[in-house]
Amino acid sequence: MGSYEDEMALVAEGKAERGKTVRDYFAELDAGYSEEESFLKHRPNYTKTLFAPENDDIYREFCRYYDQPKPRFFDTLEDPLVVEGMTAADVYFAMKAHNDRIVSIDAAAVYNTMINLRNQPELYKKVLDFRPTCYQSGIGFCKDAAFEAGHYGERRFS
Repeated sequence: MGSYEDEMALVAEGKAERGKTVRDYFAELDAGYSEEESFLKHRPNYTKTLFAPENDDIYREFCRYYDQPKPRFFDTLEDPLVVEGMTAADVYFAMKAHNDRIVSIDAAAVYNTMINLRNQPELYKKVLDFRPTCYQSGIGFCKDAAFEAGHYGERRFS
């Protein structure tokens, strides 16, 4: 029996609320953070998205992800769920690859993005394709569209 089945049994008995697996996952992550890192973390309320019964298929996959041995990987899930042509591994890669400022992405954010991709596909395809502009104010290399076009460190004022 996996974490999803365990959680649903506890919910049926009135001993837990839906979303227990995600809360356990966050507790596990928080245990590895320093006090400062923990203070800086922001976690949205997933009650209306990831925990919602209408997104049960995505929540079940999150639980399958959580049940994997550590370190966990999105691309090792058997028969992954596909939303708008993207798996959780694809979503994670798109989130991470297009923004060099992102240091870490937790699994709940990935699966929540899959829900948003399902509900608002045109908007979230743009979100996942987004490439931020230069954040170094023209100093040094900029990994943005200008950099990719060959304008290495060129200052452009408009």
